[in-house]
Amino acid sequence: MDLTGSNIVVGYDDTTAAMAGVRWAAELARDTGSGVHLVHAWTWPLIGQGTAGIPVIDPAGPRNQASRLLEDAAERVRATFPEVTVTSELLAGMPREVLEEISGATDLLVVGTRGLGAVMGVLLGSVSRGILDDVGCPVAVIRSDHHRAGPVLVAYDGSDAAGEAVDAAADLADIWGTPLRVVHVQVGAHEPYGSGVETVEAWGASARSRAVLDEGVARAAARHGAVEVQSRALEDRSVAEGLLTAAAGARMLVIGHRGLSRGRIGSTAHATVLHATGNVMVVRESLGT
Repeated sequence: MDLTGSNIVVGYDDTTAAMAGVRWAAELARDTGSGVHLVHAWTWPLIGQGTAGIPVIDPAGPRNQASRLLEDAAERVRATFPEVTVTSELLAGMPREVLEEISGATDLLVVGTRGLGAVMGVLLGSVSRGILDDVGCPVAVIRSDHHRAGPVLVAYDGSDAAGEAVDAAADLADIWGTPLRVVHVQVGAHEPYGSGVETVEAWGASARSRAVLDEGVARAAARHGAVEVQSRALEDRSVAEGLLTAAAGARMLVIGHRGLSRGRIGSTAHATVLHATGNVMVVRESLGT
């Protein structure tokens, strides 16, 4: 995954959450010399039935309204980021199917979501969650513009998918000029330490955990030597819980998806994206690896 000069597609639906995704994508495009393509999914409304009982379709009003809101969003981006090339496209279909189809020719898909954590995580169940299952490119799920000075956090477990996540995370850290923190979570067999403390730094982590971390750090340093790379071995009741705790204050959490083709994301990635309160990028393993 190379973000320089990439094709960034943003799903837009005229919500505050979607606009946050648009702003995030525009900033990344500005910093990488990329273009932004706004996409809005539109369905044909049925307004009644004709004399023969055949539905009567009136596309003019709703379609024109959808076109205007999409162009208004594009104009806002152009006004704020004049150096970014912005295009827009109105596509017929349901959002999940439209974004899945366009993802085949996309370097990065960006979606905004109302990130309210575990309680309201079901909001990812309709469009964003389905996108994570089905699209064929990396996906950035954007919830907020907070923690802009925080590090980029990447989960590494030695897999090929995690390696590609490290590459993407190192690219982001280099672009933003922030530290990169490589973490490996070891699932502990003990009860949580202390009162209310569920994640502790496992200074006595196994030799394998340390070797995995060293491998991830070396990969990141080889990709961008100027990036400050940190490493943390963590212990928690589950990998997802460890990542969610470690991601507090991070500018972006990057995780890999082992699927070699389109299909349901793994339980760790799924739980992490569903319950995260910050921005998350899911990087799929390339078909060629």
